[in-house]
Amino acid sequence: MNKSKWIKVSAAALTFLSISATGMKPVSQTVNASSKRIKVVAKKYVTVWTNYQNGRHVATHAKKGTAWMVLQTAKDSMGNVWYRVGKNQWVMAKYVKQAVKAKKTKPVKAKSKNKKVKQTVKTKAVSAVKLAASWGAPMGSRAKANAVVSLAKQQVGKAYSKGSTGPKSFDNTGLVAYVYKKAAGVNTGRSVKDQSKQGIAVDSTKNLQKGDLLFWGSATNPYSVGIYVGGGKYVAATGSKDGVVQTTLSSYFWPSKARRVL
Repeated sequence: MNKSKWIKVSAAALTFLSISATGMKPVSQTVNASSKRIKVVAKKYVTVWTNYQNGRHVATHAKKGTAWMVLQTAKDSMGNVWYRVGKNQWVMAKYVKQAVKAKKTKPVKAKSKNKKVKQTVKTKAVSAVKLAASWGAPMGSRAKANAVVSLAKQQVGKAYSKGSTGPKSFDNTGLVAYVYKKAAGVNTGRSVKDQSKQGIAVDSTKNLQKGDLLFWGSATNPYSVGIYVGGGKYVAATGSKDGVVQTTLSSYFWPSKARRVL
């Protein structure tokens, strides 16, 4: 049995079949099933006939995109080949075109002196920080938020220095500006006021997510900012005594507002 073949039915088949499918006498007939398949590609449909001589079209047509298995072939008195695609369903083979399937290309194997081919993939470990910073992910990206948290935690233990934006020391807003710019490519601004306007407002008492900015002071005029890192903890540059720390949120010192930048 031959391999399956896709056959395109031309739009011209409809016109020819409606005129020439009558008054024909059978000449020869192949009763063995064929392995060919017909796929309709006419604009709307192709007429299907009840037989290949003295036939009339059936109520249903072969619609565009439908596929039909060729069950039988026959030849009429004029030498036209017909395909049976169902019980009492025939289409003329003369008006179908065989589609050529795309050939699969084999991968080219590298040559070696020992006639042994080995493909090695060198992978370089890329930190979440570098990956997220180079990836233009949209707002709401958890990958970028995780990168912000990762980089913020790496700054814990560094010194506090007023007016410094890192990388060796930071002040309160300098830490936020450094982490967000380097880890997520986001410019938060340099002042607490600017940073308190970033992203969207979230409830600081619930639904906090990693990477959210936390603010202390009045809701309209905060004086301090930190980065929420999950688990009820945040990272902030608190002052010259402690420097950059990771600490737990306290009900006695709860943030007045929170903003979600990522």
